[in-house]
Amino acid sequence: MKKTVITIISIILGIALVFSLAMLIRNYIVPVLTIANSQKNVQETFLCSSESPEGKFNLEAYRTEPGATVDYSVRVYMINGNQKEIIYNAYHESEAKIDWVDNTTVSINGKTLDMSSGETYDWRKE
Repeated sequence: MKKTVITIISIILGIALVFSLAMLIRNYIVPVLTIANSQKNVQETFLCSSESPEGKFNLEAYRTEPGATVDYSVRVYMINGNQKEIIYNAYHESEAKIDWVDNTTVSINGKTLDMSSGETYDWRKE
C-alpha cells in the first residue's frame, strides 16, 4: 500500500515537472530563440501607419508571422526616409492601436513612449 502511494506521487510529480518544463519552453525559450535567430526571416503583415500631429514622426505597424510554433508579435517602426527603426516590439499581440497623446508622445497598445527622448518598448527587456 505504501509503495503504491509513493509510486502514484512520483508519477504525479513527474507529470507536473514535464508540464512545467513544456510551458517554460513554449512561453519563454522558443520565442526568444526563434525571434533572435530569425529576425531577418520573419514575415511581416502591414497593419497601419500613423503620423504625429505636427508631422515630425511617421510610424508603421506590422504583425509578425513567425510560424506555427511561435505566437504573433507586433512591431512598430519609426520611418525616417529609407530607414526603419523598431520602437515597439510586443509578443502575444496581433493588432496595433496607435494614439498620439501630443506632438511627441505616442501610445501604442497602451504603452506610452516619448518619441523626443528616443524611448522604445521591447517585451524581451521587461
